[in-house]
Amino acid sequence: MKQKNGKGIILVAVDNSEYAELVAKEAATIASEKGSDVVILSVVSVPSLAEEGEIDSSSIEQEEREYEKLHGMLIDKYFSDSSGRLIESKILHGDAADKIVKYADQIYADLIVLGTRGRGRIATALLGSVSSKVAHHSKRSVFIVKRNVEN
Repeated sequence: MKQKNGKGIILVAVDNSEYAELVAKEAATIASEKGSDVVILSVVSVPSLAEEGEIDSSSIEQEEREYEKLHGMLIDKYFSDSSGRLIESKILHGDAADKIVKYADQIYADLIVLGTRGRGRIATALLGSVSSKVAHHSKRSVFIVKRNVEN
């Protein structure tokens, strides 16, 4: 996808967490203000053993179907008034942070919007964080949506 309206592309990275709608809502606001095209992206995590056929492909297919359903709901709820903007859905396989960064470069995204679970410094240091990795490795601008702790 390359921008067609001169207003840019926003890559909206979501997973099946409770943050997906919050991320989509924020991205929709930005896209509406800027008139940007939008790509909603999810990444199915595929362990390295999957390449050797040692993983049940039905679980991967199930996750793909769940993402397709999620994308459809987000598009209907937050991007249905696209006013001529192009809205796409994309599902990739692999390491989420790596795929988000590479795909953003591939489509010349102007902005990546994604959420964070806010696990804390120790958990993030031990487990890593997709949002942290994307923010540190992307050449694109990154908008990280945090949950409002008051809600």
